[in-house]
Amino acid sequence: MKIAVVGAGPSGLSTAAVLQQFGHDVVVFEKAPDVGGVWSATRAYPDVATQDDRVSYAFSDVPHAGDAPVHPTGAHVRAYLERYAQAKGIAAHVRCGTRVVAAAPGPDGGWLVDVVDAAGPARHAVDWLVVASGVFSTPHVPAWPGRAEFEAAGGRVVEPTQLGDGAVLAGRDVVVVGWGKTACDVAVATARTARSTTVVARAVRWKIPKRIVGGLTFRHLLLTRLGEHVMAPERTSPAARLLAVGSLPLRRASLWWLEQVIARRTGLRAVGLLPDVRLPQSDSLVTDGFFEAVAQGRVAVRRERSVAALEVVDGVPGVRLSDGARVPADVVVAATGFDQELSVFGPAVQAALLDEDGVLALHRRILPLDVPQLAFAGWGNTYRSPLSAEVGAVWLAGHLAGVVPLPGRAEFLRTAERYHLTHAQAAAHGQPQLPSGSFAALDQLLDDLGLPLPVAVRRGQWTRPLQPASYADLVPRLRERLAAPARSAGSTPAPQPVR
Repeated sequence: MKIAVVGAGPSGLSTAAVLQQFGHDVVVFEKAPDVGGVWSATRAYPDVATQDDRVSYAFSDVPHAGDAPVHPTGAHVRAYLERYAQAKGIAAHVRCGTRVVAAAPGPDGGWLVDVVDAAGPARHAVDWLVVASGVFSTPHVPAWPGRAEFEAAGGRVVEPTQLGDGAVLAGRDVVVVGWGKTACDVAVATARTARSTTVVARAVRWKIPKRIVGGLTFRHLLLTRLGEHVMAPERTSPAARLLAVGSLPLRRASLWWLEQVIARRTGLRAVGLLPDVRLPQSDSLVTDGFFEAVAQGRVAVRRERSVAALEVVDGVPGVRLSDGARVPADVVVAATGFDQELSVFGPAVQAALLDEDGVLALHRRILPLDVPQLAFAGWGNTYRSPLSAEVGAVWLAGHLAGVVPLPGRAEFLRTAERYHLTHAQAAAHGQPQLPSGSFAALDQLLDDLGLPLPVAVRRGQWTRPLQPASYADLVPRLRERLAAPARSAGSTPAPQPVR
């Protein structure tokens, strides 16, 4: 089939690479001038690097270069993705500097995709459309009162993806809004050159250090089945959830011990940043040097506060906090997360994608219910995003070949993952904005394909951190499975209807 993929980040590239191996004609549209998606040079900020290490933040059969840092920088990730595209033979099919402006169902099925590039507008007719433009593509900037007056007085509101080398922050009073990894990364980098750096955090949650104690690292806590069982049993398999109920006292004791160890290692009590919530509520890894900068007074943290308004007092721009305090601010960095949007689709398609509350539901985080020949790639929040996207692409290849069972409508509505496209929507529902990745989600995809991991590998994943190479044989195994009936019947399997 002719397939268009929107986005050349890790999810878009792996989807294109996998589908091409099954004989599909794939084109990738990327609005940036380079590959990388969230790692594009156009979105860089000072000291940007992966939370994941170079082993886990990789595809199954293309490891990072041996000289890559343990936590690759944005530049290293871009180089890795460029090398992956070349190795998989898809680099020539990636059209950078090409923005998808609209996508509509074709009169005879498939999609009509309108794009604009340096040569002008063009339309492409394809059989399938894969949205891989990322859940981190549209920065969420709160509608703070007083912004117009603040900016008229010389103040600036910027997103982290607009910071580039950070020159705009030098010698300035900077307020960073947020508590995630990006917010703390920016604060550490800013503190080196800014006049003052203040982090405003609505909620202080736990951050996981890269090394916890002894040989125990963040990888054991976040990238093993046992760590997932301790930190987030609701994401695990039904059998593991039953085990979690039986081991609840042990789990509570483990979490309490981890809290004490992490608090000592990061010096949280000394800087007044011990969270009020329990450990499972964790935002991210610790940014190197963040708590040290707070202890040294180079970064101030206003915890359990929010920005009530941007204002100008006696000609000096600043922010007024929810407790009435005022903080001087020449630059406000809105590290406040991302919203998702479906603006390339017209009203009819959006109405079919979203329920009455504006919530998007996807089967296995890939297929919508009522819009045929459309798939999503990389729509999730996970520490194993390249691998999750790759396995999802193999699942999609299996679906296109007609070997993946699909649920009926009632089952779809009961089991689909749900996406709240905006922060406000998620808050109104009291639910996470995005579903989080897990080993159980990967297991579901493989079980649908009839290609589960060997039992020994799954058992090893309970204590041994994730190795993407464990999934490297999925494409050849699926190709062999598809070839078997073709050899016996003289044809390929009949495609299964979308619904």
